[in-house]
Amino acid sequence: MLTLSNKRHLSSLRTLGLAVEYFPGYINRKIRMHSLDVVLLSFIIRGRGRHIIGTEVFEETGASLAVTHYGQQHDILTDGRGMDVVNVYLDLQNHPLPTLPRELQSVLPLLLPLHPRFQHRLNRIVRLEFENPRPLADLLFSIQRELDTRETGYEESALMLFKLFLIQCCRHAARKGFASGEPASQPHRSLGELRDFLDRYYAEPHTLESLAKRSRLSRTYLCRAFKAYTGKRLFDYLIERRIQAAMLRLRGGEEKILGIALDCGFNDLSYFNRKFKQLVGVTPSQYRCK
Repeated sequence: MLTLSNKRHLSSLRTLGLAVEYFPGYINRKIRMHSLDVVLLSFIIRGRGRHIIGTEVFEETGASLAVTHYGQQHDILTDGRGMDVVNVYLDLQNHPLPTLPRELQSVLPLLLPLHPRFQHRLNRIVRLEFENPRPLADLLFSIQRELDTRETGYEESALMLFKLFLIQCCRHAARKGFASGEPASQPHRSLGELRDFLDRYYAEPHTLESLAKRSRLSRTYLCRAFKAYTGKRLFDYLIERRIQAAMLRLRGGEEKILGIALDCGFNDLSYFNRKFKQLVGVTPSQYRCK
């Protein structure tokens, strides 16, 4: 299912950072854990099964979208009737995402991992559940047709269709939220609410005292619990969230880097440049031109 054996798919992944494969009636009854060095979007149009990643198991009933992070070992087990699945492969390290409306840009890093360094315990797999799969499925089938037929303008057309697909997914996530496998008991509820708060208000100044008060936890316990919950230290998570917002802004226009840094919560340009290169591997100006 993840071989990408079709040379056309490999070609579009190299040139556009995007490839699509459709697997009608896919059946898998034996666990074969596997991974890719790109981001995988598995859109289940129809069928029932279990999505396994590490020790976590998610029940899939279609329609649903599962975004699997770089290099994550996973597999999807089906029942005997199988699934209709569309796989989307993204090379986000070497190809920019389409620029979305500013109102949806804050949602995009929560849906798609912009860089392997931003992986944490909660985003190894990100899931959305839908009532009606047709609108998104039609967009994916249209992308596949463009990539397969390669008629004049197919690259621009495929990217525009993928932009529409991302807009629909981000709208849905903003309206309905992500499907969660996390327990609802305390302290997970408080930590989940705090994480949502940081994802939304990442650009505002935060102190440990104010965050502890918001989460109704002591400062010491908050630091320890947040690290256990996400796999990231509290302020490392916040800084990475700010960097991801800056990455989208850098690729989205000709804004001055200082203005982007300030808008994303950094008060010191040199610190922003240093953290950006540390996490992304290149400077902000190099990333913009990459």
